[in-house]
Amino acid sequence: MKTVTLHFVRHARAADVEGRCIGMTDRPVSIAGRKEFTKLSRQWSVADGARYVSSDLLRARESAALLTNEAVRVEARLREMNFGQWEDRTWEELEQQDGAALSAWMEHWTTIRPPGGESFDDMLVRVKSWLDEIAIDGTEHVVVAHAGSIRAAAVLLLHMPPAHAFSLAVDHGHISTFTLTSLGATLLRWNAICT
Repeated sequence: MKTVTLHFVRHARAADVEGRCIGMTDRPVSIAGRKEFTKLSRQWSVADGARYVSSDLLRARESAALLTNEAVRVEARLREMNFGQWEDRTWEELEQQDGAALSAWMEHWTTIRPPGGESFDDMLVRVKSWLDEIAIDGTEHVVVAHAGSIRAAAVLLLHMPPAHAFSLAVDHGHISTFTLTSLGATLLRWNAICT
């Protein structure tokens, strides 16, 4: 039976994001993040012929480029959640200026959209459309994405209730690996460091 291996890696730490609502906001990788991913690239090896795919956001593209000299396919469906009008604002500012909407979203984040943004359920739809295109052909894939899109993939592959997604830790530079066959997905490791 043919399989495909998916290694999901959360992008390196981005610059100037502390305390901010950052989803689609495009930020480069920080100096510390660059060092972490350079170290990861030295410690972790994948099979020859592995395919690399990255979210189209800068922090993911730069992280993927630190992992490989191979061509990296860019995929917009792997972006982080779109926070709309909340993008690049501090969480403290949002609480003060849009507290009611923020509270409603925090209680029902799977279905409620931030103003001008998308819900987690919306993100599930776009991540699913990408997963549905993966061929079960024995290929190994390294997927550099975001905490939100990696959680969405896990929810879809493991048939988890979406409300449980935030119980899954997704740390920068950590690896979560699935194998897929025609029968479904198997989780091999979650949020692991490369040793």
